[in-house]
Parts: sequence; structure tokens; C-alpha cells
Amino acid sequence: MLREALFVVAFALPPLAFPQQSDITFIVAGKTSNHRQQLDGSVKTLNYHFFAEIFRQSDGIVSPASIRPPFTASPIDFIDGGYALEMHGGRYSSEQELEANYPDGDYIFLFSAPSTGSVSQTVVMKNQRISGSGLPAAPQILLSQAGRSVAPDSINPALDLVVTWSEFSEGRLDPLGIMDDLLFVIMANCEGERIAHSGRPFENTPYLTFADESFVIGAEIMHPENAYQISVEHAILNTSFEHDVPAFATFATTTFLDLMTTGSATDESVCPNILEHFDTGQTVLQ
Repeated sequence: MLREALFVVAFALPPLAFPQQSDITFIVAGKTSNHRQQLDGSVKTLNYHFFAEIFRQSDGIVSPASIRPPFTASPIDFIDGGYALEMHGGRYSSEQELEANYPDGDYIFLFSAPSTGSVSQTVVMKNQRISGSGLPAAPQILLSQAGRSVAPDSINPALDLVVTWSEFSEGRLDPLGIMDDLLFVIMANCEGERIAHSGRPFENTPYLTFADESFVIGAEIMHPENAYQISVEHAILNTSFEHDVPAFATFATTTFLDLMTTGSATDESVCPNILEHFDTGQTVLQ
């Protein structure tokens, strides 16, 4: 799906965590908060959201698929999002509103695949904190080129872009040894096409965990006088492993930031404005 600029070290997976079935990499149910970073570095909340996904292996087949939340006996069908089967539960103005619509409890995935047969697999959403929000703090995105800090609207397209972030202080090792808390970096062009991705687990490619501190986006994918969009996500995981399928309940927070490259485009590649968001979480409410 993605052209990736990957200059990261892969995390070594324990043998237990390698799926042996050939259709699914992992399933996930999650509560998220989305934020936008301004040019001055301030971060403002956009919305809160519930989602569920079934990530398929490269030749994986999963059909049919649905999820049954704890508040209804009627399963909700997944839709095909291309790289994954997806279910989205709306966007809310507060965490309290999100919790009222998607409370903690058992979220039951119902799916069928050639290598698993028909499966009912439960992902337990539970805030692990004694009090307060289960979501991590919104990351602040920091940028540098050639060893110097750079403003989001002054990116030199001839130099690699180093993306760093505020500390993922809530990140932890997984006591079950399945998957540590994860971190994702995505870059898209002005048309919403994802052109760089830090990677996902169980895909035999590098990916980031809470312990990583930076991600490098290669200059070769950037052009002068172009707008780009980037996101950094901190994801707390509660893991399980059934039916040979890794499962995550996640509490995650994502920050979005718009970028602009310097210079002048000499051909039709000029695109100084964001024409389409790569993630609907970038809007305030939908």
C-alpha cells in the first residue's frame, strides 16, 4: 500500500507472537483522540473516536466479518478499507461522549478465513488506569534537517526530514511478550496519498515501539513548493492471542501537522495546498 522511507530498527518478536495462520496479521479495537499541531507548536484537540480493524496478510482472505460491541446484540459489519477491514464508530467532541457511546467491555470479532475457519474472538477494552483518561498525552511533533530544527512551513525538499516527538511516557513493555506499546508515523502528499509509513507489526518489515525516538523521511519523496501532512500516533496496547490471531485493545492519541516545502516547482508537481486529508480524524467532527 505504501511507499515507505524506513530507517528504523525492527523490534524482535517473541515466537509466540508470530501468527501461523495465513490470512490475518492482527485485529484491533481502539479508542482514540485526534489533535492538530499549529505552526507555533501548540496542540489542539479535534475529536474522539472508536474504531476496529482486521489487518489482512498480503494474500489473506477474510469474509464475512463483523463486530459485536457490549451495548448491542446486533453485530456491526466491517467495510473493506483496502489494507484492512474497518469499522468506525463516529467522532465525538469529548472523551465522556465517546465513553457513553462506546463503553469499556467485551468487543467480539466475528470473522471467517480459510486458515482459521469461523472465529469468535473477544477483545476486552479496559482503561488500565485507576482514575482518569486511558488515553496517552497528545504527542508534540518536532522536525529537523541536517542536525538543525526546522519549521513545518520551511522544509527543504533536498534534505532528509527527521521526525521526533515528545516522550511517550505512558509506553510500556508487554508483560505477555506479544507486542509492546506502538508508535506510528505517517506522511501523505497534498492529495492525501500516503507516501511514507513507519510500519506495522507482523508484516516482516520494520516498525516503531514506544522506545523509538525518531523516524527519517527520505528527501527523494519530497518536491519543492508542495504541501504535505504528517501524523504521529502513540498507542497503548492490551494484548491477547487466540485462534493464532494477535489481538490488541488500544488507547491511542494522534497528532496531525501540515508541512510545506521551500523552493519553486518547475513542472506540474506544484501543490501548495492540502487538497484532501489522508485521515478523517484530521477534521473536527464527522
